Amino acid sequence: MSDSPADDDAPEEARVDGRAARWAGHREARRLELVDAAVAAIVEHGPEVTTEQIAERAGVSRPGLYRHFDGRDDLQSAIAARSVERLVHELEPVWRPSGRPFDMLAKALRAHLRWLEANANVYRYLKRTSFGTGGESATTNVRETVAGHVAGMLVDGSLGAEIPPPVAHPLAFGLVGMVDSASAHWLDEPHGAGLDDLATQLTEACWAVIRATVGGAVDAV
Repeated sequence: MSDSPADDDAPEEARVDGRAARWAGHREARRLELVDAAVAAIVEHGPEVTTEQIAERAGVSRPGLYRHFDGRDDLQSAIAARSVERLVHELEPVWRPSGRPFDMLAKALRAHLRWLEANANVYRYLKRTSFGTGGESATTNVRETVAGHVAGMLVDGSLGAEIPPPVAHPLAFGLVGMVDSASAHWLDEPHGAGLDDLATQLTEACWAVIRATVGGAVDAV
């Protein structure tokens, strides 16, 4: 029996390819469901979450979970990729600049810190998990992605002045590295600082570095 009336008139090879594509789509959707369940398990149990806890959250057995992944490394990489995707999506409005450059910078930093505070266990998991096969941590991938966006904003003048790429890219990666290191430390040891306190401190520090790098060409207004 064919999958649909339209399949009856299609060549056999086309029908096979169509069924294969639908099956691949079903497997990919199921895999994504399991990854989202794994992220939820990390939120609940912390970065030391076990495969058994992930499987329980997903409502499958441990062998059933691994039918969709090529071992633990593949599962961890899929979790990392999904988490990076969510963070970048959370920050997506920041990449559409509007308003005063200083305020845009403050908005971006607050968005990052809010995500970090709400997803502390996921962030800690990313720090200890390799991304893909390169051996780099998933947080390295996050920094590179965000720094690339920031560099683009520096080059096109969104942050107050058009900065040449040879200057903008090192500056962007330096700023993102500083923010990532400071916010990761704050997450574990806040020393009494609230989110707004840190956001203000980081905004002023980043702005001072930008101004020191490019001189008076950058203005907050």
